[in-house]
Amino acid sequence: MPSLPNATARSVIPCAPELVYKELTGYDTWQEWLPSIVSSRLLTREGTLAIVEVGLATAGSETVLIECIETPCKTVLARVIEGQAPVVEIDWSFEADTSGFTRVSVKVKRRLGVPLLRPASWLVLSPARCLAALGSRVAASDPGPEVITDGENLFELWETETGLVCWIKGRKYKLTPAEDSRG
Repeated sequence: MPSLPNATARSVIPCAPELVYKELTGYDTWQEWLPSIVSSRLLTREGTLAIVEVGLATAGSETVLIECIETPCKTVLARVIEGQAPVVEIDWSFEADTSGFTRVSVKVKRRLGVPLLRPASWLVLSPARCLAALGSRVAASDPGPEVITDGENLFELWETETGLVCWIKGRKYKLTPAEDSRG
């Protein structure tokens, strides 16, 4: 079987590092947004160390224990400590960008062998998919950098490197040019 290299993905998420940290350490909600995870439960926490039980979407119901080591608002390192999983370690690093956004990097260390043959394994093995899932999760819960305290923020428009993005009532829409119908 050919060996798979470890993989890394990087992106900028339009929110503060505190929100990224909150989502990454919300262990009981990982199944709501991380690919291939069907259940997650915080078993214990001691300071910046947490033990999490995670159910994987594989043949049968496979459960693993993960040790999470946190550096508040900078990193979350998740390592499998018990059970067979296609991943040995996922390392999330993030920091504030000069624009007020957060630069995020995720590195995945993969385990070679039978777990890699399972189709569900490929989703959690993809740092790009994990990063996209985090971005979507944050987008759904973040009102944006400007919060109006005396009303409700219903609409925001952002110019990004890939074009215009519009947020309406917490939902993200990418704007694409329409053809001019004036003739």
